[in-house]
Amino acid sequence: MLKDHIPIKEAQMNKLVLAYGLGTLLFGVNVMAEEGVLFPLKVEGFYLGVGAGSSTNVSVLSEGHYKDDTDAYNTDNLSDTDTGYILYGGYQINKIIAVEAAYTDYGSFSDTATTESLPSKRVTFKSDPNSFSVYANAGYTFDNGLRPFGQLGLGYLQVNGSGSTDKINIDDGVSLRFGIGLDYAPKELIGFGFRVAYVDDVVMDFNYKANDNGSETDTVLTNLNGLLYIGAQYKF
Repeated sequence: MLKDHIPIKEAQMNKLVLAYGLGTLLFGVNVMAEEGVLFPLKVEGFYLGVGAGSSTNVSVLSEGHYKDDTDAYNTDNLSDTDTGYILYGGYQINKIIAVEAAYTDYGSFSDTATTESLPSKRVTFKSDPNSFSVYANAGYTFDNGLRPFGQLGLGYLQVNGSGSTDKINIDDGVSLRFGIGLDYAPKELIGFGFRVAYVDDVVMDFNYKANDNGSETDTVLTNLNGLLYIGAQYKF
């Protein structure tokens, strides 16, 4: 009678050992995952990203109205919105500092204004600005993969104006590049991450000639090109 129960007890014992072993293994995997052993958070390294979103162009005079060689216009600002995209990449040195570079295509903008000599005449000003910029990216990388940041550096802006824009808009040149944003790259994604950010290239001409009550006046022309975008990136 006792012999008949031996195989049953051995089978139960084997099941207990197997269950204990699986439980220990799962517990160890869970602990390793929580401690970042299986999925370590990538902080330092090179990264590349691409993004797209809503872009804005604003060109405004501090005083007076725009004028070209033949006429003046009944406006002191030009503005429009479009869709733009950005290609960016850089190297993150630590949890705080990264160095980044980007190519930004802000899209195509146009606005209309009437002339002072003939108010019924409307003129359209167009531009297709893009920039290449290099800047510092400073923020803080939290253990959950969130990284709020700010950007500050320099760029080279190409206005690509057409029509009368060539005569009244700002020239191609060095721009002040700034931005703010938030990265999210949890360790479980193993290098992949997402970004939402706003960037802007600002150019100013402090000796712009404008029209003020029929006479020429020196004024400040400020040109801003902004992009609010959502991006995806990978850190190597």
